[in-house]
Amino acid sequence: MRIRNYPLIFCVLSSMLLSPVFLPAAQSDSQLFHNVIVLIPDGCGVAHMTMARWFKGAPLAQDDMDISLVHTHNTNSMITGSAAAATAFATGYKTWEGPDKARCVSMRPDSLILPKPYKLPESQQWRPVASVLEGARLAGKAVGLVATCRVSHATPAAYASHWHARNDEHILMEQMVYAGIDVVFGGGLAYLIDTDSKIPGTTLAGRRDDGENLYDVLIARGYDIITTKDELDGLPPEARKVWGMFAPSHMYHDIDRHRVAPDQPSLVEMTRQAIRVLSQNPNGFFLTVEGSQVDWSSHTNDPVGTITEYIAFDQVVTAALEFARSSREPTLVLVFPDHDNGGMSLGDRDADYGSFQPVHMVNVINRAALTSDAAAWLVYTNTDNAQPDPDTVRDIISEYYGITDLTADELGTIMADLKDTLTDDLPRLLGHMLSRRAHIGWTTFGHTGNDVPMFSYGLKDVPQTIENTDIAHLCARSMGFNLESVNERLIVDAEMFFDRATVTIDTINVLSSAGQLIVEQDDKIAFFPFFKNIMVMDQDTLLFEGLTLYSLNAHRAYLPKQAKKLFDIR
Repeated sequence: MRIRNYPLIFCVLSSMLLSPVFLPAAQSDSQLFHNVIVLIPDGCGVAHMTMARWFKGAPLAQDDMDISLVHTHNTNSMITGSAAAATAFATGYKTWEGPDKARCVSMRPDSLILPKPYKLPESQQWRPVASVLEGARLAGKAVGLVATCRVSHATPAAYASHWHARNDEHILMEQMVYAGIDVVFGGGLAYLIDTDSKIPGTTLAGRRDDGENLYDVLIARGYDIITTKDELDGLPPEARKVWGMFAPSHMYHDIDRHRVAPDQPSLVEMTRQAIRVLSQNPNGFFLTVEGSQVDWSSHTNDPVGTITEYIAFDQVVTAALEFARSSREPTLVLVFPDHDNGGMSLGDRDADYGSFQPVHMVNVINRAALTSDAAAWLVYTNTDNAQPDPDTVRDIISEYYGITDLTADELGTIMADLKDTLTDDLPRLLGHMLSRRAHIGWTTFGHTGNDVPMFSYGLKDVPQTIENTDIAHLCARSMGFNLESVNERLIVDAEMFFDRATVTIDTINVLSSAGQLIVEQDDKIAFFPFFKNIMVMDQDTLLFEGLTLYSLNAHRAYLPKQAKKLFDIR
């Protein structure tokens, strides 16, 4: 029997089953905060911050905060990816991220290589692990996620989703919709919409292939859905549950947005509205904000994107600190990258370190009107790849990327790249050409394993050097609970507590977000669809406080303890 179409009116047996219940407390001497705000400039390090400060011409907002040092390695590499990094600071567990095995999001691996080889007990292998956002929600706090990427991308998704493959964003998005998050702002509207339907406001089809329109699910669950800056600005004061999906996929870079997507809000605009909505909760809130695209510009070694994205993120830090300092309730603010990226340096081999002045860098960057990605897109769309016109190429790069003195050799390299339809290296080529003029160095197009700083506001005892996993436990303690209690409450092996029942794990089409757990006992039969927080029984759809999760690698299903109570009552 397959249960795939669920009624839009949900029946709840008892309001007590879904009311906020505070979790077992952390250490009694922990410093407690009413609100916790986590701010993540994705994929950057100290060099990015240093250059952003010179470019801004004033101190960064984080400069007044306390500072710690964070180790970032994951379980299989000294150099982490975003999924493993986010898993660490969202759940308190390091995990595996490598294309040869798995790219886990809030899920443990089967074994560790670093810091020393270790095979996990079988019961812990490929097991989902709960996040501080899930714990904050159980503790009665409002919870929110803000990003400029698709919200189902690795870093935001790790706070609300659990899966072994970070690229399966249709599965991650489904979990986020059913996770009870109060505010979600970012990109990714296409991942709410079925492939047979059009994305609202566009002629494009959705990206889901499971036959479910999550847009309708959000509406049925009482969310306001907004898609433009004007709608964000016009949110009514009484709004409490909002999904803002401002692009079918990722949002645009901050410097590009004004020209190519003026309807998209900025990161700071989304953050201010998220804080306003969440702060109405009398129990406080937990909010994570990711400046997603510092990382992407670092991958293309584009100094324009990296610096302007960090300046945009700096505005977010300012907004968060303004709220924390003015709030009558104690508010913790943490600022930290998930990892470094690009091996960026202020100064290269050709810089005269005895006389290198800010003007030598700032003036070069200031001449660019767009990122190298956007400038390259203009070149691609305004030239014929087979016979690109050199004058058109030179004019676009001069006007939009600020390189007014393109050399013959540089132009020749660009023309060769345009004619080679198998490559898309122009953003990187432009980034390096401008970097040379600004004397900015790079060592890689990928991440690096450097330690990263963590800036904090509100802590009495500031940690010195910590693991990224310590950040998750710090957040949990700050809100008065421990993460192990959240795991015990939300993520229980279904076969363990349905010991007298017949339990069937149906994995048909699970990679398309389908599949379900079926429980039969006496004359009762219940269906628990994967990646949702519902039980279907006797034609009723019943809500519970966490998700039904499935581990493909372990072939096990996991439920909140509350699901067993619902089953027994029925």
